[in-house]
Amino acid sequence: MLKRFALLSLVSVLAVGCGDDTTKPPSTPDSGTDYVPTGRGPGASLRCKSSNKNAWDTFGVNAFVAVNEAIFTKVGAELTANGSKNLGDSFSKIGTGETPAYNDDAATFKGKLAAFLVYAYGGPESITYTDNKQYTGPQDMVKAHQGMNITSAQYDYFIANIVVPALTDNGVTGDDVSSCFAPIVTDATFKASIVGK
Repeated sequence: MLKRFALLSLVSVLAVGCGDDTTKPPSTPDSGTDYVPTGRGPGASLRCKSSNKNAWDTFGVNAFVAVNEAIFTKVGAELTANGSKNLGDSFSKIGTGETPAYNDDAATFKGKLAAFLVYAYGGPESITYTDNKQYTGPQDMVKAHQGMNITSAQYDYFIANIVVPALTDNGVTGDDVSSCFAPIVTDATFKASIVGK
């Protein structure tokens, strides 16, 4: 699966100004040429194979919350089973304040990730998460990961063994993972904003 994602890394989806904020209602999958995404994030213009709409318009808030929660459940299981062997120690330092990147407690970290994912995949810029706090999606990824020293192998492991299973366990097909989720997280520029910081 990761090799399939690597091919998608050639797609540059982090250009400024993807999508738009028009209020025109989305069209049906069959008439995809007049579909207008509801959000503006870098993934707003990516279309899922199942719907011909972006990920947010296809799956909605409940699915994004479920996937975000599954990511953290899977991270916890991974750390319990293997310690920092595959993911490094960045998740275990959340809330320690060791560097500014670790200042947020676990709930805030989770809310910020959810907001980023929602915005990145075509949803609104701000969300109210399960802790009833509002979080804003477009975040400085370099600043957010400064001092974490995440390696390329750790990043790839996280995407392939945490994020993809969180998506598929929550009903996202392999085709939709490839078409409307993978291009962002496999983009070389996006990955470089996290790895080695």
